[in-house]
Amino acid sequence: MAQPQLHQALDRAFTERSIFVLNQTSHPGNIGASARSLAVLDFTRLRCAAARHPDWQHHPDALARASGALGLLDQATGYVDLDAAIADCHWVIMLSADVRDFGPDLVDVSSACVWAAERLRQDVNARVAFVFGSERHGLSREEAARGHLLASIPGHPAYHSLNLSQAVMITAWELRKQLLDQLKRVPAQLQMVDHQTRLAAPPLGEAASAQAFEGLIDHLEVAAKAVGFLDPQHPKMLMPRLRRLLMRSELKADEVDLLRGLCRAMMNPRRRQEIDQ
Repeated sequence: MAQPQLHQALDRAFTERSIFVLNQTSHPGNIGASARSLAVLDFTRLRCAAARHPDWQHHPDALARASGALGLLDQATGYVDLDAAIADCHWVIMLSADVRDFGPDLVDVSSACVWAAERLRQDVNARVAFVFGSERHGLSREEAARGHLLASIPGHPAYHSLNLSQAVMITAWELRKQLLDQLKRVPAQLQMVDHQTRLAAPPLGEAASAQAFEGLIDHLEVAAKAVGFLDPQHPKMLMPRLRRLLMRSELKADEVDLLRGLCRAMMNPRRRQEIDQ
């Protein structure tokens, strides 16, 4: 394979697994402008969760600001909510300028993209999502908690509010720089891809999807109530703390299955009595 073609193939292997998610976007023009930014940087995956305008793909403002990126805009996918939009993603980075109590660790966007590029390199099947909140309200605490990392674009402390499409552009460029850096080591990358495609699964196991992780959190909450560890009347911050702990653990799919098996055992009184005896 010729060198430019090799670069293009490896590059596409990364960019197609980089998902940009716009959550509850109010202005269709920002969706079109974001599509244009992503197209310039060769990212092809744009998702919109619960966009305010149901016909956002064909809105005149979206079409006008997409300019030459109408193909990417047309291929963008709509979802009913954020959970649905990130369900098949394995790593999730939330973009926000504000720290959240009991939320994911806050890092600058450059560091977040280093983190994302490394996970894309390590697992050839993994998908990384970058999630951007609405223009007016950004991301809620509950939405931010869905991420492994909370990333910010460092700016002036007194005025750090960016237009949504500008934030997408900066993030996409930071990620692009990291992926280009990966391509400087083409022989190592090619060896990695060739090695992993011969295996039934990545050497360290498949990363758990966001959907699988949310299923575990729900299961843990039910199990914690069943054994009296969680008081529904006074839950305090138990579940947010558990969520943050498990997010930092970067669970694999089989580890999620293991923990859900533990939850099932906790919820089975007969099984608990047999163990006690």
